[in-house]
Amino acid sequence: MQLLDLLSQHPLWAVGTMLLIGYALGRLGEIVHLPEITGFIVAGLLIGPSAFGIIAQSAAADLAILTEIALAFIAFTVGGALRRDRVARVGRAVFAMSVGHLAGAGVLVYAALTLAGIPPAIAVLMGVIAGASSPGTTVAVVQRERAHGPFVDHLFGVIAVINALAIILFGVVFEFAPLMLGVETTGFTLSRFTFALGDIVVSVLLGAVAGYAIHFATRSRSSGSAQVIIMTTGFLFLTTALSVAMGLSPLLLNMAAGTAFVNVSRRSDSVFRVLEPLTPPIYALFFVLAGAKFQPAAFLSGPLAVLGLTYIGARVVGSNLGVRAAAKLSKVDPGIGKNLGFCLIPQAGVALGLVLLMDGAPALGQLPPDAVDSLSIAVNIVLMAIFVKEVIGPPLSAAAVRRGMAGTPQA
Repeated sequence: MQLLDLLSQHPLWAVGTMLLIGYALGRLGEIVHLPEITGFIVAGLLIGPSAFGIIAQSAAADLAILTEIALAFIAFTVGGALRRDRVARVGRAVFAMSVGHLAGAGVLVYAALTLAGIPPAIAVLMGVIAGASSPGTTVAVVQRERAHGPFVDHLFGVIAVINALAIILFGVVFEFAPLMLGVETTGFTLSRFTFALGDIVVSVLLGAVAGYAIHFATRSRSSGSAQVIIMTTGFLFLTTALSVAMGLSPLLLNMAAGTAFVNVSRRSDSVFRVLEPLTPPIYALFFVLAGAKFQPAAFLSGPLAVLGLTYIGARVVGSNLGVRAAAKLSKVDPGIGKNLGFCLIPQAGVALGLVLLMDGAPALGQLPPDAVDSLSIAVNIVLMAIFVKEVIGPPLSAAAVRRGMAGTPQA
């Protein structure tokens, strides 16, 4: 028993357990026609502190860096989807559907939660968070389905745009959160607004520099697979650490790096192919670790469950209505407009990061008690929604990808 207690606290025991049990449940998920991502998340829930406790809470906390590593690769891959020729071909439709998703999900979530009794200021923040989707889930589902073509071009473009816009909108709105919640401030609005925009600009510029650096490091045709992996991974780790140290957005920075790289490098396709074998264990650890963090028992109270279902329903309905309306106005192929919204159901890394930022920001320490209570409820609602949508979202996304591929002419 003492040996098991010691093992449960060791990071390598945690990593090995997460990979093996995650793989086993991922395969089981495929047998019952569910994406392996669902199995990864359920595996994390089962082996985490809230269930069997095979992995101790301290070990899970020690592995937080795995989340940063996974998000670095995910953001770089999603940014790499914004190739200049693709943007020129589908850019207008992608932007329209992205705005449709953000507006539809945001407005409906805000309205539904306000009617349910959530203060308007908190409902605004949750409406912005509702715009974020899960690039990791999307990339993993697309790779698993071996999908390609116009539907995937539109999907990756929308994923990149909505997460970038969600991060930007949240940064701006969050700067005004204390003012909206009744906290007296002096000289607050203009300086905080300028500071938020400055962070966004710096993140994008540093990301562009990183993308060019990766290009110069891998541009030689004599560069072998080992060199490409080492140099690209090294730059992604450095830029992620730099963004965290500077208080910037690692997601936005690495998305910008991927976009810059794919548009200046003639070898970008081969570089991404070399990196692809690295992603299965990284994605597995990311989703298993995410599952281990959730505590479903905290979300089983009646009112909280109702609010969580309200948030989920409003986001799914609003997103689909917004995407379909924008697709119709943009005259996008019906196979894309009808199915792409279902691929945006999962929420994980981006939304989780935003809600934890909202929960722990020092700037909100002056809030009155009722606002603090409302904020705590909001955080629990989003956490519950993220867990539910990361379990039910991947199967719905995989089915939507298959329908979208079948219903869209291949270029």
